[in-house]
Amino acid sequence: MEDFQTSDIRQLVNLLNLEKENDSDIDESDYLSSRNRSPYLEQMNENFEDNNKRQTKDEKKSNYYSKLEKSKDIWSDDEVPDEDYDEIKTKEEPKYEMFYQQKVTTDDIFLQLDGKGPGSNNCECSLVKIKLEEVNSSDEITLKISALSVICKTDKNYLDLNLPKPVDPEKCSAKWNQSSRILEVKLFLDNKELFL
Repeated sequence: MEDFQTSDIRQLVNLLNLEKENDSDIDESDYLSSRNRSPYLEQMNENFEDNNKRQTKDEKKSNYYSKLEKSKDIWSDDEVPDEDYDEIKTKEEPKYEMFYQQKVTTDDIFLQLDGKGPGSNNCECSLVKIKLEEVNSSDEITLKISALSVICKTDKNYLDLNLPKPVDPEKCSAKWNQSSRILEVKLFLDNKELFL
């Protein structure tokens, strides 16, 4: 404590850049004048003020009501729900079945060199059969295949099927059977995931 002097305390006050409040009991002489501040502190203050100005400008730009005032739209894009959400509530889910398939050769049966078993871990693809009774042609069906889901839409049916294993959407195929009114979707599993 003996090493501290009043000049050290003044420098510390200058470093912290304390401003005098109206109700404080400290003399003005205790503070160093603002002219004697270091250029580094002045630059920090300017940057701080610039950031505050930018934040207020950003708040004005992102104001929700200002978007609506400038446009003639009734709703903003954020307020409009996805069409899929509405379809889930209004349409029925069709019946479907999922099967796993694998290529089995004579080597697999007799010699068992590949180490394949009957489990789903060794399958190369899966087959999804979707029963669409009220559909007359394949033009009425909208099918979206992603790596982890299959979405099938018709006028009266909606199916959002989450897949248990990732698939390769580029290799997948679909076939419409008119007589049985079944859509067969063949999903090839992603080869990267097969060997993990």
